[in-house]
Amino acid sequence: MIYSDALLYNIHEAMAELKPDIDNWFTKLSQRSIACYELENMLEMQKCRIKLSRLRSTTLDEEELELVKNDILKMIAKSIMNLHLNSLFRSQPTVEAINLKKENIF
Repeated sequence: MIYSDALLYNIHEAMAELKPDIDNWFTKLSQRSIACYELENMLEMQKCRIKLSRLRSTTLDEEELELVKNDILKMIAKSIMNLHLNSLFRSQPTVEAINLKKENIF
C-alpha cells in the first residue's frame, strides 16, 4: 500500500487513544463482567475517536477512510480477543497436573 507509513502511524495513534478503554475491556472480559460479543458495540462507539490525521492528508476519500477505521477496530478487537483467550488457556491446568491430582487423591 502506498500509504503504509501513514496507516501505521494512524494505527498506533488510534491504539494509544483507546488504550485506557482497551485495558478496561480486557479486565472486564477477564472478570467475566462483559461478554465477547459486547466488544463490537463498545468498539463501534469509539469509532469517532479515531482521527486518521495522516491519512486525511492523502487522496483517500471519506468512504475509504471509514473502511480504514473499520479495519483498525477489527484489528483491535482481534487483539483483545487473542489476549483474552491466551490468558484463559494459560490459566487452565494441564493434563499432567490434573492426572497428578487424581493420583494424589488416593
